[in-house]
Amino acid sequence: MDINYKAIGVRIKAARARKGVTQGYIANLIGLSTPHISNIETGNTKLGLPTIIHLANVLDVSVDELLCDNIKRSEKIFQNELADLLKDCSAQELHFITELIKVVKKNGYAGEPKRRGRKPKKLLEAEKAAE
Repeated sequence: MDINYKAIGVRIKAARARKGVTQGYIANLIGLSTPHISNIETGNTKLGLPTIIHLANVLDVSVDELLCDNIKRSEKIFQNELADLLKDCSAQELHFITELIKVVKKNGYAGEPKRRGRKPKKLLEAEKAAE
């Protein structure tokens, strides 16, 4: 399994921005250097579980919110994030976003082409076994 450290970093940076604190402030709270926090946010360094937990606690987010790009069953996290993003949108922005979603749902997106038809039986069995 490949872990997307850039995606984790983007989520950490976004959570920090929502909280309105600096990299230096976060670094001081969890005992890391400011450049190390910068490297985490840009995905240039790997971070371990203790660091992820410290960051989640300091940023008042859940660990799965930080890791959701790497978790298979994270639909609820993405739905909540989308709902938060839509809260203060204008009617014009909502219309544009709706049209964009329609295109993505119809055609898939570059990272995961849309499947046509039913899932293969083996895939269904593997998903059921994982539950």
